Amino acid sequence: MDPQHDRLRANSFVGATGWTVLTAAVPGVGLIRAGHRLLGNLVITLVVGAAVALGVVIAVRREWALALIVDPMFLRVAGVAFGVVGLGWVVTIVAVHLQLRPLPVRRWERVVGFLMVAVLTFAVAAPSAVGARYAWSQADLVRAVFGGNTEQTAGTVPQAWKEKGRLNILLLGGDSGPDRTGMRTDTVMVASIDTSTGDTVLFGLPRNTARMPFPAGPLRKAYPNGWYDGYNGDDPEYFLNALYEFVPQQHPELFPDSTHAGGDAMKASVGEALGIPIDYYAVVDLAGFERLIDAMGGVTVNINNYIPMGGSTDAHVPPKQWLSPGAEQHLTGNQALWYARGRYGSDDFQRMSRQRCVISALADQANVPNLLSRYEAIAREFQGVVLTDIPQADLPSVLNLALLIRAGNIRSIVFTNDVAGFRSARPDFPLMRTQVQAAIQESLVKTPDTAAPAPSTPTPTPTATATPSSRTTPASTPSPTPAQTSVNVRSVCAYDPVAAQEATTNPPYWVK
Repeated sequence: MDPQHDRLRANSFVGATGWTVLTAAVPGVGLIRAGHRLLGNLVITLVVGAAVALGVVIAVRREWALALIVDPMFLRVAGVAFGVVGLGWVVTIVAVHLQLRPLPVRRWERVVGFLMVAVLTFAVAAPSAVGARYAWSQADLVRAVFGGNTEQTAGTVPQAWKEKGRLNILLLGGDSGPDRTGMRTDTVMVASIDTSTGDTVLFGLPRNTARMPFPAGPLRKAYPNGWYDGYNGDDPEYFLNALYEFVPQQHPELFPDSTHAGGDAMKASVGEALGIPIDYYAVVDLAGFERLIDAMGGVTVNINNYIPMGGSTDAHVPPKQWLSPGAEQHLTGNQALWYARGRYGSDDFQRMSRQRCVISALADQANVPNLLSRYEAIAREFQGVVLTDIPQADLPSVLNLALLIRAGNIRSIVFTNDVAGFRSARPDFPLMRTQVQAAIQESLVKTPDTAAPAPSTPTPTPTATATPSSRTTPASTPSPTPAQTSVNVRSVCAYDPVAAQEATTNPPYWVK
């Protein structure tokens, strides 16, 4: 028995209990009370110092903090540290209780003390274990999705988008189902993001866009007339959605990076068509999109018209299920997939409008509490669903920009056949480029959007139609541009009670 230590014991069991609980809340305090002043002060200094440093970094240098959470080596070290700290904390709680409880220990004090310590150690160990597991999951995610992107793709300068003030990302939805040859990118969008404000303009291209051009260089030499069979613009093997798969197949020598060959081909062609350089791309395999949405806990959207779930227009088979009009409807992964892809009784342009609503909704709902609460499931599905060429070194900057997007404005253009001078079979690329630049300029003007919510499928403002050309060159003369070329996505995707009531009153024939 140590007489000196006995003098440090608490005067009562209640007092010992209080110090034990305080130790679980503030590491180090109980050690000082138990006579270990040097160790206790050291622990308190480390805890307070780490908390202050973290707060300063997040407040002043947020990108530094983001750099750490996407560094696999740091994450694995952090995972081990979480485990060691958790174990040390548990040992401290037990030791403080044993050293401070008065002697002799009565039976009920022993039982109550055991239960209390068990609860406190679990309360400390569980978050530490979760933190360690999340750190390792994050490391696996970064390595799986971005680990191979150690160098910037050819022809670009690392983070050049920071200097020019805009980041342009090509977003692709790929369908690699059993009835497809390879992967067809039925969803093609470009997000052009202002790097200082997060304001974003989405540009949607129809999957059946023909005669896609290529920039000067090897691809234009290989396809001097663009992605075109030389006969007509109605050959589905030469639509935009087939470019991702077949251009690298036909000319593999042009794509030394086989992992991102399809993405590189799409970036070059879509960037040339819209007149803006594409910095990165990301393709989501729609076969896994359903699982990813479920992992995120679903997605909430407004529905102003009946949306088919299934059915075949070509085979004249109506859907047996559908999504009904309603405000803020929470969709499962399967429902969200049909919301974005449902075709029966609608066209590609209506689907494209719904797809941008899904993107906007996911951006709005990607909050920290939701992501953390479902992190492991999201990380697991994300690895198998998303392919991107964003370099690992650029991840902190891109994540920092993603935080701005949630608070920024989102506008969009959906290029619609026979509207505003656009024709899928013979696109007027000079006109499209002019409209793209006009939309970007509109996004820079800070004016309140006071217009009433629009239906889910808006009609773009008409414009004079220029004579289409079968081939476009950079020297082509731009066509006239409309006064208003883009719409506010959040307004377009808002609930429209008038349209919803009309749809409910006069539903499609296939709604029973």
